[in-house]
Amino acid sequence: MKKDLSPDERKEIILKQIGDSGRVLANVAAAQFGVSEDSIRRDLRELADLGLVKRFHGGATRMSSGRRNFQQRADEKMPERKLLATAAASRIPDKSTMLLDSSTTVLEFVRAMPNGLEVSIMTGTPEIASAALDRDNGEVILIGGTLNPSTRSTVGASALAVIQSSRFDVCVLGACAIDADLVLRAESYDDAYLKTAMGAACTEIIVLATSDKLFKQANFAIGPVSMITTLFTDDGADESIVQRIRDEGVEVVVVERA
Repeated sequence: MKKDLSPDERKEIILKQIGDSGRVLANVAAAQFGVSEDSIRRDLRELADLGLVKRFHGGATRMSSGRRNFQQRADEKMPERKLLATAAASRIPDKSTMLLDSSTTVLEFVRAMPNGLEVSIMTGTPEIASAALDRDNGEVILIGGTLNPSTRSTVGASALAVIQSSRFDVCVLGACAIDADLVLRAESYDDAYLKTAMGAACTEIIVLATSDKLFKQANFAIGPVSMITTLFTDDGADESIVQRIRDEGVEVVVVERA
């Protein structure tokens, strides 16, 4: 393993290891990264302070609460998510090719697409594919792979290969978080690497993020906020945060809540 990693890179790998195996030992991680145990303990302390891991003497383990499942996420902030979804759906041009992630807000986006809009959609989420078929807006392609029970979307090498071999006009992503360093983040490693690949496969990237997702922390980096073409959020967003994102060259559409 590369030894000269930054603390953030190191912490990201530590989070993945904890997610995969359930725990990390400080002495083992120190040898793995070629740093002192004090450095690893500091990494673990910072991750624990963010609520991402639980520390114990000599290491850290995953949080016992687990990730929220798809239905739990679908039930949260429904009015705000529907507003963002409707605003974004109204901007999609006819004949577009679209790549959609597993976000519950993206599910609302599909449900909000105008009747008569002819598009081609690819997604790894059966619920989103089914909703797109119900709208009868055009071709729907479901990406194959192993279904992740949390996101209810396909993951793994086969799903990644399909995405990387394709090109689309528009990618629509839901945001788990945009952190204080203006990095777009996801809660799971599988979700993060697929969102990264989706963004790279598209000309335009649309992100849907309710205001509570701004300046929030999540486990895994997707990419800098500057990768986004247009961000849709609600008017609960702090104006200074919105301006910082705009300063990165992102179009920010602030949707007024009823």
